[in-house]
This record gives sequence, structure tokens and C-alpha cells, in this order.
Amino acid sequence: MGDIHMLKSNQYQHEIIGIAEEISIVDIIPSSNILRVNGNDVQELTDSINKIGLLAPVIVRSSVSGKFEIIAGNRRLKACKKLGWRRVPCFIVDFDDKTAFEASLVENIQRHTLNILEEGLAFKKYVTDFGWGGVSELARRLSKSTSYVSKRIRLLDLPEGILHLICESDIPISTGEELLSLDDKSRQSQLASLVVNHRLSSKKLRSILKQQESLGYGNDFNDFKSETEDKQKRILHAFDKSIVALRVTLAKLAASMEKVQDEWIIFETLMYHKNSINSQIDLLIRERRRFIKGKNIICK
Repeated sequence: MGDIHMLKSNQYQHEIIGIAEEISIVDIIPSSNILRVNGNDVQELTDSINKIGLLAPVIVRSSVSGKFEIIAGNRRLKACKKLGWRRVPCFIVDFDDKTAFEASLVENIQRHTLNILEEGLAFKKYVTDFGWGGVSELARRLSKSTSYVSKRIRLLDLPEGILHLICESDIPISTGEELLSLDDKSRQSQLASLVVNHRLSSKKLRSILKQQESLGYGNDFNDFKSETEDKQKRILHAFDKSIVALRVTLAKLAASMEKVQDEWIIFETLMYHKNSINSQIDLLIRERRRFIKGKNIICK
């Protein structure tokens, strides 16, 4: 066995005594509580380890099978396997199930490697499934606010599609929190689609929800959708009218230029304005396309 070392952790606010040792990869087994759902892509980490080495050891504990169970460092181990390593530097600690889970959670939170869904599931496991402590205790362990922990757990009540939108950053967490005020799952999904399609802010969504509360479901959602579509049509109509107007002006200017072709000073002046109008038409067309793309409008 290797030398005894102390691993310092600000989150735990104390030193953890363990043993530093290189362990054969075949003797290391995955954690019984893997926190990351999507942790298979380790190519970037593999390239980093290949260039500068493994900066942080894999943290393990002894298991009843005689092998070593990973507490923190599943992705590091996968990367080392890809590089063909036979042995990997480890830090062996004597942790019970609760402390092992806390250590894994702390490291992932500190490294910002968990998405919203993974955080919520991990917090729920700790508080509800395993019953290891309340929200306040877990928050203290993670150096987070109780509000942070409780909101992550509550977000799990949202439909899977909305959680996916949050994880992909298509809608902000604050929008998901606003949607929690609704009990109707289909209504939540409907409003989430509205937020994505029309790029609504959380503040605007909150205003819609307040109107729903005072007017009843259905009315203001359809009214808002209709109002938004009407506004978009008016803007597109304004673009179209402006483009047509400039093209008419361009045609008239071209006709005038034909009459003064032998007056080169006047002709060059009119040519300058013609090119300027052409540039304005091109600009309006580009802005119209950008508006359509930004609002996800399907033009028939």
C-alpha cells in the first residue's frame, strides 16, 4: 500500500484521511450511484490527460467484492482506459454510503458537470430516496442555499420535454420555475412551446400566467398567440411595402437616367442614388429574412 495522505476539501470543511495508491484498472468498479446521465463523451478529457497527465486522482473505496468502487472520477477512469492505461493513480478512502455519495456530489457540483436534471435527481435521492438528511443539511454540505436545492428537486415535477429544453438551454431555469405554478402538465408543455417559439422572457411568461389566473385558462393564451401572429404579419407587411416602394422608385429613377445619358455629371449623380436605393433594398430583404428566422415564422 502507498503512503497515507490527507485530502483537503473546502466543501466538507475538514481533511479526509486516505491512501494514495496506483491501482490496476481491472480492479476498479463503477460507482453504485452514478450521478451523470450523459457522461459518455470523454474525448476532450482523454486528449487533456494524454497531453498533461492525470492531475486529479480517482477517489475510490474498498468494496465487499475485494475490488475498489469509484466515488469520484468515473470520466477520468474512462479516459485512462481509452488511453490504454493499466494502472491509474487513486486516493483510497474509508467512506460509508452516505459520505461516498456526498463526496461524489460535491465534486460534480464543484466542477459544474451535472445538468439541471442530474442535480435534481441526485438531491432527491439524498433527501427523499435515501433519507440521509433534509434540504437544509444537504445545502450546507454543498455550500448552496436551501432555495437552490429545493428548486432543483421541484423542477423534477415538470414534463420530461420541458426538462430537456432546460438542459439544452433552450429555455432558462427561471422559466421552468414559473411553469411549476401550473398543475396541468399539458398546459405546462403548451406554454413552454410558446416560450421557445416566441422567445418569451420569464417576466413575460409570468405576466401571462397572472392573466390566466385572473381570467381563467385558455383565453389569454389564445389571445396572446393571435396578437403575436397579427403583430408579426404587420411587421412583414411593412417590410414588403417598403421594398416594393423602393423598387418603384428605382424603376422611375432608371427611366429618368435614360433621358440624361449624355449629361454625365447628372447621370453619375443619379447612378449614385440608384446604387444607394439598391443597397437599401438588399438591406431590407436581409432584415426581413432575419426577422422570419428569429421568430421561427413559416412563410407559405
